[in-house]
Amino acid sequence: MSRLLLLLHSRTLTSLLCNSTLTQTKSLSPSPSFPLQTFSFRSSFSSKTKNSKQQEQEQEQEEADKVGNEAKNKKKKINNSSSESCVRDSDYPSGEFQLQEFSWWRKLTVKLKMLTALPRERIPNATVLTMKIRGEIFEQLESRYSSELSLPQICENIIKAAYDPRISGIYLHIETLSCGWAKIDEIRRHILDFKKSGKFIVAYVPECCEEEYYLACACEEIYVPPSAYFSLFGLTVEASFLRGVLDNVGIEPEVERIGKYKSAGDLLTIKTMSEENCEMLTALLDNVYENWLDKVSSAKGKTREDLENFINQGVYQVEKLKEEGWITNIRYDDEVISMLRERLGLHKDEQIPMVDYREYSRVRKWTLGLSGGEDQIAVIRASGSISRVRSPFSDSSSDIIEDKFIEKIRSVRESKRYKAAIIRIDSPGGDALASDLMWREIKLLAASKPVIASMSDVAASGGYYMAMAAGTIVAENLTLTGSIGVVTGRFNLGKLYGKIGFNKEIISRGKYAELHAAEQRPLRSDEAELLAKYAQHAYTQFRNKAAFSRSMPVDKMEEIAQGRVWTGKDAASRGLVDAIGGLSRAVAIAKLKANIPQDRQVTLVELSRTPPKLSELLSGFGDTLVGVDRTLKKLLQGLIFSAGVQARMDGIMFQRKKHSYVNSIFKSIKDYLNSL
Repeated sequence: MSRLLLLLHSRTLTSLLCNSTLTQTKSLSPSPSFPLQTFSFRSSFSSKTKNSKQQEQEQEQEEADKVGNEAKNKKKKINNSSSESCVRDSDYPSGEFQLQEFSWWRKLTVKLKMLTALPRERIPNATVLTMKIRGEIFEQLESRYSSELSLPQICENIIKAAYDPRISGIYLHIETLSCGWAKIDEIRRHILDFKKSGKFIVAYVPECCEEEYYLACACEEIYVPPSAYFSLFGLTVEASFLRGVLDNVGIEPEVERIGKYKSAGDLLTIKTMSEENCEMLTALLDNVYENWLDKVSSAKGKTREDLENFINQGVYQVEKLKEEGWITNIRYDDEVISMLRERLGLHKDEQIPMVDYREYSRVRKWTLGLSGGEDQIAVIRASGSISRVRSPFSDSSSDIIEDKFIEKIRSVRESKRYKAAIIRIDSPGGDALASDLMWREIKLLAASKPVIASMSDVAASGGYYMAMAAGTIVAENLTLTGSIGVVTGRFNLGKLYGKIGFNKEIISRGKYAELHAAEQRPLRSDEAELLAKYAQHAYTQFRNKAAFSRSMPVDKMEEIAQGRVWTGKDAASRGLVDAIGGLSRAVAIAKLKANIPQDRQVTLVELSRTPPKLSELLSGFGDTLVGVDRTLKKLLQGLIFSAGVQARMDGIMFQRKKHSYVNSIFKSIKDYLNSL
């Protein structure tokens, strides 16, 4: 049964406190000389003479007025510009897949290419492409040595199969998925596009909840074994709270959050769901549920009422599913294969030619005459948590590292070969300074050539921060985005230290020198005041930069900021997103902005991730024997925020626990450890 889990999802347990967007945005005005820190202020923290509250308010108002005027001028300029007149979703090209009819010459060329292709690319005629889609699906292109599924490769294989004359159809195994709804929508769109080729696509689903069925019902036929696990019971949203656990072990969180919907701090500071968080999660759940009802009922030729009545019956028997037309038939895998053999006109003793996902990935698009045109568009993928440097405790393959990402952006900006760029974002955010530095580089790139932000499962907080720099933002209906807010703070470990017999004494110079060093005591009133002002300043900068980037008055941005997470559909209606769609629509818009005709083929150049060096993989072992103080503090800091202000979204995940009877506390700890 599906659940919208508000889990401490790997990279998001650290984000849960730095929840959304602890954004130390560099913003329009100069940022303060000291770095904003979250829950762990780095050693030296220079003190500054504080302005009066009235002066600060006046400065903030002046800055807001300035941003508002700039936004109005920018919007006026856009409205007066013929090249930038596309401001509505319907005005952008759809990017809808159109199956090309090859000329006789091109067909002959493809046959010659197949004859001279590498042995690994040769497959017999009437072959069936088999793909098992299950578990986690990564946004980033993986290396050829990886056995994991990546969204780009899945989609490319489906496109290739539509044109490949040797492929008769696709046999799709769909099992337990562990990804967001946006990725499922992208794959689903490609399945619907594949059907335009006239070839068959059949789904086999041995275990099925809402996400799996949502994907399977896009296929022509759905088969399940007699013992299949089916649980189409509805969707839930779940939030976990650790405050009771922290109280028991003697840890006191001291949190400042700006934005009434900023729920990251809730994990540590309260024991029950806040009214604002309940409102936000309810809206997100309604969006997902309504979308699921609409798409599934339409695919199966039923009404929404039929579907709701069915799931409210609590049906789990596959016979009932077949009887009411929700699946095609009940068959074991070998029986489905025998059926496909008959469909292909093969004898019973003949082996059905099949090629699996990994093998078919070796077939180059060039071999099928799909290599693209002369015009090139760069695709830069930003997937994972945002960091300035690679953490020794993190998975190097799941982070957006500032300097590596900026290096790719600059290479595209300095190259004349690329007509446009697409930044594909799948990130809940992370380090705010890194987000701002990357924002700056994307902004510089957008000044020289069209840049389109394409959002995957999540592009919130720091992820949305990056997207703001693009000329156009494209999101899926259920992409999680927004989360413009700030949460920051630290842990008071005094009681815990007392319980374990640990003592710490500090000699310091400077009024606020101990702000991040003295975790053995609570904050003084003046330290707490500085922390609050710091958080407010960070929020003001983030909000104002968002207003400027979206050509929106500050007061209007304030209404939709406040740390609130939106689905792509709702974000589009509020001006945070320009168009709804996937990567194909982003490509179509990039063509439009680069003055490339829509019917002209382009070549997408993936700037893939540089694999980590052995030295990087081994670099994390040196910090393990550093004493109780440093080790304990490092782990707790990782639990909340890494060094510096964080622009993160809390761990809202549209997924559910499958047959899980594990206590939520241990599940949360397990998810966190998996993120290290």
